[in-house]
Amino acid sequence: MSKLISTIPDGFGIRLTEERKRLGLSQSQLAEIGGIKRLAQSQYERETSSPTVRYLAAIAHAGVNLTKVLFCDLPSIGQQSSSEQYRIERQAFELVEEHVRQQPEGFVGAEARFALFQLFKSQLSKQAVNCVADQRLSASQKIAA
Repeated sequence: MSKLISTIPDGFGIRLTEERKRLGLSQSQLAEIGGIKRLAQSQYERETSSPTVRYLAAIAHAGVNLTKVLFCDLPSIGQQSSSEQYRIERQAFELVEEHVRQQPEGFVGAEARFALFQLFKSQLSKQAVNCVADQRLSASQKIAA
C-alpha cells in the first residue's frame, strides 16, 4: 500500500467521540455498527488502538463524517478548481484499485472501497491545500526578503 496515509493525525479519538455524540450513539451502539466490541471502541476513542478499514466503512455508512474524524475539517478543499478536484479524485481511485489488487482475495466490498476513496481523497486534498499554502508562504518570504 502507498505510504500516503501512514498515521492518523492526533485528535482522532476526540473527533470520533464528537461524531459519535453528534449522532446520539453510545460507545456500545457505535461499536455494534462498526462490528467491534465496546472495548475496541473505547480504545479508538482513547487513541490506544487504530481502526480497521471495515470499521471505518461501517461507521461512515452510519453517518460518521470520516473526513472530519480522520483529517479534521478542511474548508479550503472546496476552493480547488474542478481540474484539480478531478486529478485528486482520479489519483484516489487509482490508490483504491492498487489497494484492492494487493488484497489476498483480490476483493474489497463496495462500502470499504468507498471509505478508502474518501480517505485517499481527503489526504490528497489536504496535501494539495498544504502545498498551495507552502507556495504562498515561500512567495511571501521572497517578497519580504
